[in-house]
Amino acid sequence: MTDLPHTPPQESPQGAPHGAPLLLDDATFGTIARFVPVAGSTTAADWVEIAALAQDLADGNVYLAEGAALELRGVHDQQELLARVSAPGLLAGTRPVLASPLSPAARAVARDIAAVVESLDAAANLRLGVDGGYGDILHEGLDFGAMLEGENSARLIKGGALDKDVFSIEELVPALVQALEESDTLSATTAQGAGEAQHDRGAFEGERPALPIGWLAEHTREGIVDLGAGLHKGIIPAEFADLIGRLDVPITVTPWQGLIFHDIAEGDAEVVLRVLAPRGFIFDINSPHLYSS
Repeated sequence: MTDLPHTPPQESPQGAPHGAPLLLDDATFGTIARFVPVAGSTTAADWVEIAALAQDLADGNVYLAEGAALELRGVHDQQELLARVSAPGLLAGTRPVLASPLSPAARAVARDIAAVVESLDAAANLRLGVDGGYGDILHEGLDFGAMLEGENSARLIKGGALDKDVFSIEELVPALVQALEESDTLSATTAQGAGEAQHDRGAFEGERPALPIGWLAEHTREGIVDLGAGLHKGIIPAEFADLIGRLDVPITVTPWQGLIFHDIAEGDAEVVLRVLAPRGFIFDINSPHLYSS
């Protein structure tokens, strides 16, 4: 993993569509265009399009960034970029909602939350997410969010801790919105202090779960696997970004500068490994390149 630029967002040029990328001014990288796919969920079309944008209008790379975001750096024509962005995953919104990348249910709830909080002032500048029950997203230090418990219930996350009240999935999003609106200040510290007695900090103490890297079949149906890949420093050359788009499978961007290729037949997955591994995609959880900056 590598350090990521932290720069204040600048307003997109006038006339930018709803959900247009955030445009940031960085002293090192120049103009950055940041795309925030909900729960990191992207399609093949998203990757083909962002690869072309990287090649034509930026420095030729796609970057995996903080918060399961995608970035283009060194953008030299903002208006042209905004005019060309059309893939739904790249226009999803500007407020990230993280989700456990191996949990379809968590990603679905994250989409429901994102649809509400995009226009909710109380959600501005907060770290939101949905944990599928693994503890992976809870460890990300959420300001607000939810942890799923089984198929039909969940608990809210407030200030990085689990709330003791249990909600049905149908009640969850309204309960989260109410919690956001009732918070006196929009910070994890205040959320923690307002209800410490109602929070459960012991539920997921301990080590962070392992990164989802390699052959991932524990949660898939027989004969189908997910493939988890890391990228050294989170950098994907445009031609390789286009290549993974041509795989025509759903791809999740993880909060840890990685990708998960979903729902691949086992035989096809072997081919994908042979094609992508020589191109810098890391499928070995023990590779030192996953952790070096």
